[in-house]
Amino acid sequence: MSQEDASAIQPPIGKDQLRDFAASFATGVVVLTTKGKDGTLFGLTMNAVSCVCLEPPTFLACVDKGSATLAPLLETGAFALNILARDQETVSNTFASKTPDKFAEIDHSEGTLGVPLITGALAAAEFRVAKTVEVGDHVIVLGEAVASRQGDGAPLGYFRGKYADIGS
Repeated sequence: MSQEDASAIQPPIGKDQLRDFAASFATGVVVLTTKGKDGTLFGLTMNAVSCVCLEPPTFLACVDKGSATLAPLLETGAFALNILARDQETVSNTFASKTPDKFAEIDHSEGTLGVPLITGALAAAEFRVAKTVEVGDHVIVLGEAVASRQGDGAPLGYFRGKYADIGS
């Protein structure tokens, strides 16, 4: 049997195996934020983000189809990625929770696209939705950066299900 034939009949690994594999990839922690057309603020903690290309300046974010943040993001076509600083575990935990008003205790300002930017984030960028791709239970949102800002300090890291120090 050829290698091509073998790969065609090899079943995919299970969700738990994939989760364990992905957990071995040390990442930063990002909060995606957006604003609904009615002015309601939305956000979620994630690490499934990546720079796609520099020209045009494009990032991707993988958003669960069940997320309350997805519909307003797609409706308004604008979002921000806030890369959290080492001292922002509380911010990460807040946006990872089901708390109804996640912004009540989180200091933030309004960006140029009207989306919330988290105060104290290591870096933040605002994006216009350029394209979306549905894959399984997620939507890959490709955004073109229209504004960014950077701060000083060290990032909040995540590794094998725990916050981790990934240096400065």
